Amino acid sequence: MIVLITAVIVLAGIGVIFWLLSWLLDRAFEIPGAVPVGEILNRECHAAPQVPYTVEQAHRVLQVRINCDIATCSDKHAAFWTMVDSGRATPAVGVER
Repeated sequence: MIVLITAVIVLAGIGVIFWLLSWLLDRAFEIPGAVPVGEILNRECHAAPQVPYTVEQAHRVLQVRINCDIATCSDKHAAFWTMVDSGRATPAVGVER
């Protein structure tokens, strides 16, 4: 009898934990001052250079802009294609300028 009561209490506790976790995970958390992901993905990071990069400059830009995406950062895009044109980088199959 004690084993049955203990088993029911344990199973009820596990059920409450899973219910509580699912409730917490479904809640929308807002961090004051945080930028929504959609806004980050749709904005342009850094402007393209006024004159084409040298290979050395392009290499440095790729190091500095490591967290930027080539699709949204004009600066990194220009640096990457400078490296491709110089033969020091190869774009993935299907990648277009």
